Amino acid sequence: MAQDLFWFYDICAAGIILVTAYCGSKRGLMRSVVLIAMMAVSVVCSWLLSTVGAPVIYEKALRSPIMTALTDASEKTNPLNVVSSAVSDGGYGVEMTNPEIEGVIAGSAGSDFFTNIASEIKNNGSGKSQSDIEAGVESSVTEGMLKALVGDVVSPDTLKEILTQVTDAENNLKNTVNVFLKGDRNSTAETVEELLIAPAVKLLLKAIIWVAAMAILTVISGAIANAFKSLNKIPIIGPVNVLAGAIFGAAEGILIIYVAAQIVKLICIFTTDSLIFLNSSTVARTYVFRYFYDFDIAAFLSSR
Repeated sequence: MAQDLFWFYDICAAGIILVTAYCGSKRGLMRSVVLIAMMAVSVVCSWLLSTVGAPVIYEKALRSPIMTALTDASEKTNPLNVVSSAVSDGGYGVEMTNPEIEGVIAGSAGSDFFTNIASEIKNNGSGKSQSDIEAGVESSVTEGMLKALVGDVVSPDTLKEILTQVTDAENNLKNTVNVFLKGDRNSTAETVEELLIAPAVKLLLKAIIWVAAMAILTVISGAIANAFKSLNKIPIIGPVNVLAGAIFGAAEGILIIYVAAQIVKLICIFTTDSLIFLNSSTVARTYVFRYFYDFDIAAFLSSR
């Protein structure tokens, strides 16, 4: 029954072309071209402003107070307590005293600590595998460190999610934990700022600057493009500009339909045609939309 609604795709396609052609005729070709050109310039300028501006704002205005806060938090945090909590709360079935943990920390180099502490816990009678113990202790210590140092500002999970977008989060976290376990408070604060906080804050600043710049430049672009409105009223030039604008708008509509068709195709692929309306059988019955759906732009370009 749902396949009988195939006409909905064709109606939507026709509607998109008519609307974009009408809007294009109202704008006129020159205004449309100028608007698109200005929007492209706006995107590039916004990206440049955010890329250059974010590091400058961070260094000039934010780094100092962030370092002060991290240093204070590091001074109040004892790595031994964090590790002790990770061991006692991990459900490994054994207990380790602080002197025992201190001995493992002192005898370990970098990431070897987690292997050594897991081996010690396993040798003391834990029923869990050494690999599970190692992963569990490392995860708990990382979580405890982040909560102690930045937990008042951002949750550890949120910070990790942001870091995955801009840097090698896993290695940066491991390097930070290794420095943290050495107990040097100043080095810990500097490492957390450099490897964790700075990349995350700069990413957020870039996003804010980009959005703000795009909003301002979009208004400016619209104002500049509106200066070409009067072209539609000039004899001879006006009708030609309107007609060319309609054709340009229709071309925009065709592009929109193609993108929509490819989105529909992806949905059909990922759902294995299991949806009632969004499936290839329904699309195949359409008169127009199926051509956009089946068009392979990569094959077309390679054949030229």
